[in-house]
Amino acid sequence: MITKVEAIVRSMRWKAYFHDIANTTSSNKNNFGFKSTKAPPQNQLLIPFENDLYELARTIEFKPIQNQFQMQLKRDIRKMKQFNKFHVPADKTNNIYKLSAEEYNKLLTENITKTYKKTTSSAVSKVNEEAKSIATKLGIADRVEQYAQCDAFVTLKDHKENFESNPKCRLINPAKSAIGVISKSHLDTVNAELRQHLKVNQWRNTEEVINWFNSIPDKPHSRFIKFDIADFYPSISQSFLTKAIEFAKSHSCSIDSETINVIMHSRKCFLFESNGNIWVKKENEEFDVTMGSYDGAEICELVGLFLLSELSGILGTNKAGLYRDDGLCCFQNFSGPKLERTKKDICKFFKTHGLNITIESNLVATEFLDIMLDLKNKKYYPYRKPNSEPQYIHVQSNHPPNIIKQIPAMISKRLSNNSCNQSEFEKAAPAYNKALADSGYGEKLTFATQTNTKKRTRTRNKIWFNPPFSINVKTNIGKEFFRLLDKHFPQHHKFFKLFNRNTVKLSYSCMPNMEAVLRNNNARVLSENKPVDATIKLCSCKDANLCPLSGECLKSSIVYRATVKKASGDVCYLGASARPFKERYNNHTKAFRNRQYEKDTQLSKLIWELKDRGEQYQLSWSIESSAIPYKPGSSKCDLCATEKLLIVMAAPGSIINKRDEIVSKCRHKNKFTLKCLKS
Repeated sequence: MITKVEAIVRSMRWKAYFHDIANTTSSNKNNFGFKSTKAPPQNQLLIPFENDLYELARTIEFKPIQNQFQMQLKRDIRKMKQFNKFHVPADKTNNIYKLSAEEYNKLLTENITKTYKKTTSSAVSKVNEEAKSIATKLGIADRVEQYAQCDAFVTLKDHKENFESNPKCRLINPAKSAIGVISKSHLDTVNAELRQHLKVNQWRNTEEVINWFNSIPDKPHSRFIKFDIADFYPSISQSFLTKAIEFAKSHSCSIDSETINVIMHSRKCFLFESNGNIWVKKENEEFDVTMGSYDGAEICELVGLFLLSELSGILGTNKAGLYRDDGLCCFQNFSGPKLERTKKDICKFFKTHGLNITIESNLVATEFLDIMLDLKNKKYYPYRKPNSEPQYIHVQSNHPPNIIKQIPAMISKRLSNNSCNQSEFEKAAPAYNKALADSGYGEKLTFATQTNTKKRTRTRNKIWFNPPFSINVKTNIGKEFFRLLDKHFPQHHKFFKLFNRNTVKLSYSCMPNMEAVLRNNNARVLSENKPVDATIKLCSCKDANLCPLSGECLKSSIVYRATVKKASGDVCYLGASARPFKERYNNHTKAFRNRQYEKDTQLSKLIWELKDRGEQYQLSWSIESSAIPYKPGSSKCDLCATEKLLIVMAAPGSIINKRDEIVSKCRHKNKFTLKCLKS
C-alpha cells in the first residue's frame, strides 16, 4: 500500500510541476519509457491532500475473514514450507513438480552446460561500459540501469513424450540488458513496416489464424503441413540476424547504424546462477537471443518475417504462416508424393539457415495454438493439450470482486471466438463449466455472437491509483480516496482540471499470488542449502559492551531506530542502511561532531539543537526490521519501502522524520544507473 501511495503522489507532483512550467520549458526527448530517478518537487497546494492520503494508509482497518478456500491455501503454504522441496512449474500446463534442491540444481546445471560456458565478471563490466556509451548518446544514462543479474531457472516440458523417464526442460534466462527496451521500441516500428509492406501471414494471435483459415478456398481438397522450429530463440545466429536486418533495410525500413548497434548490443547476454557463476554461449559468447530479454519476441518476429518472405517465393503467396516458432502451410489439390516433396523442400530451406524443424504433412485436421482446424468438415473449435486442465480464480480468492465477476463472461467470449458455431461451442463448454463449478462459480457458459462494432474511445491523460485489494481490509479505500480527491480539489481549485474523477482513476491491484509464494519458497530452499560462511563477523567493536547495536553493528540491509531520550520527552528517528550499519553509524557520529554536516539528517539537526540549548540527552540504537535492498531487475526496493512503511505507521509526533521522505528517491537504486557506472 505504501508503494502504491508513493506512486500516486509522485505522479501527481510531476503533473502539477509540468503544468506550472508548461509555458516556460518543453522537451521532445524520447526516453523510451524509462522513468526519471529524481524525486518530484513538493507542491504546497498538494500537501493537505498528501497528508490525508498518508493518514488513510496509516488508519486502514482490517476484519477477520474465514472461508474454506483461504484456509486451504494457508494449509497448503504451511505444508509446502515444511517439506523443504523445490517446486518447479511445468512449461505449458498448470502442473507443479516437487524436487529436492540437489535434483533441481542437477537439472539446471545439465541444461546450462549444454550450450553455455563460464566467464568472468569483467565481461559483464565491458558490456555495461558499452551500454553506458549508448545511453549517454541518447541522453538517458541517468535513467537506464546496469545489466540485471537475475538467476536462471528451468521449467519442465511435461507435455513431451517419455517425460517421466527422460524429462525435458526449458531454460529461462531472465538476466537482460536494459538497452533491450530501446531495441524493442526500434524493432516494433521495423516489424510493423515490414508486415505492412510484405503482406505475409505473420500471426500474432488466434483471431488472425482463424481469419486465414476462413479464407482458404476448397477446404475439403486441401491439406496442411505443420512444422515447429526447434529451439528457435537460441538457434538464431549472429549471421542469420544480420541477414534479416539487411533484408529489412532493403525494404526501406527505419534502420540506421545506431539502431543496428542497439539491437546487436542487446544480444550480448549472460546467464547467472545463484551460486555466483556467470555463463556465456559456447559457440558465440558475444551473441545470444534469450527468451527473457526485453526484445526477444521482436527479434523472432523480424527473423520470422524474413523467413516468410523467402518461403512465399518457394511455396507461393498466402500458403504459409508463422506464429513465433510454430508454422502452418495449406495446399490445394496436392497429391501425397507432391506434399512429401514440398515437406522436404521446407526442411531443406530451414536447414540452409541453420534451423532444425519437426514437421508433419498431409494433415486433414491439426491443432494450432489453442484451436483445432478441420479442413474436411470446414470447422474450427477450441483445443486443449491432453494433460492441461483449465483452472480459474476461485470465487473466494483474494481478488477484486470486479475481476471475479467478469471471469465467466471472459471465458464465454474466448470460447465463442474460437468456435465456428454454437454446436462446437457446446461440445467444448462442459470441461470449462466443470472448471468454473470447481472454482465456486454458479454461472454457465453461453455462446456469444461475434460483433464487429467498435466503441468510440477517447484518449485521456489519466493518473491511476492502484491500491492492493484484500478481502481482509475493512476500509473502503476507493471510496475514501475519491472523497479526499473531491475535498482537496473542488471546482475553484487551481488543479481541479488536473485532478478530478475524470483524470484520476482507481483500479485495485492484486496481492502476491501463489506463483510469487512458490518463487519465494524456492529462493529460501536454495539459500538454506548454501554452506554458511563461519568467518562472517557481526561486530567489529573493540569493546563489545560499547557496540551501538549490542554486538550486531556489522549487520546490513536493515531499518534502524535511533531513540533520543531527553527531559522534554523521548523522540525517535528511523533510517535505513543497505551497507553494514557501522558505516551508517560513523556518518551519523561525524555529523554530530562537525557543524558543517548539521543538516545531513533530521537526527543531526535535533542533536545540534539540543547542544545549542545545552540540554542533556541519551542516544540508543536498535534494529526495527530487515529487508532486501534494490538490485537491477527488481520492481521495487523492499528496504526503502519498509522504512517508509514504518514512518507512515508511526504515531504523529513520535518520530522526527518528515512524511515527505515517503516520496524521496531510492538511494540504493540510483547507484545502479549507467551514469554512476565506474570504469
